[in-house]
Amino acid sequence: MNFKKIGFSVLFSFLSGCATEGVFRRELPGSASDVRKAIVSVIGDPKNTSFNGRELTSRYYAKNGAVEDPVKGIKERCFTRVTVLGDRRPFDIQIEVIVEKKLSDGNFEAYTTDDALANEIGEKIKKALHQSLDKRNILDDFRAF
Repeated sequence: MNFKKIGFSVLFSFLSGCATEGVFRRELPGSASDVRKAIVSVIGDPKNTSFNGRELTSRYYAKNGAVEDPVKGIKERCFTRVTVLGDRRPFDIQIEVIVEKKLSDGNFEAYTTDDALANEIGEKIKKALHQSLDKRNILDDFRAF
């Protein structure tokens, strides 16, 4: 009986550990650099970028959209993490908005995610990518040499 409980708890831990949060946008057109440009146009200049450039983290902001620096008295702040998935076109992206609350000692701690805001940001990225691809002139972008 004890072995069943242990087996069940190990299986549950494995399955819950594999769960991902956030919102996904599937099969985005364009190159990896086009996708990154669209992400930066929406989230702004990233605070952190992974070594391979596939994961971008935004600067802190309040839920109303104000950047954290001018808003010193906030009790909650957010940041967005966008990950470009896949190794070739079409790319998928994962958008996570992590909400942090202020502790009594003045530090912040992550306590939830905001999928509604992540969905809104995902739509803006998709729209920015389509707009940038619509403006492209294939003849001007082609370089024979």
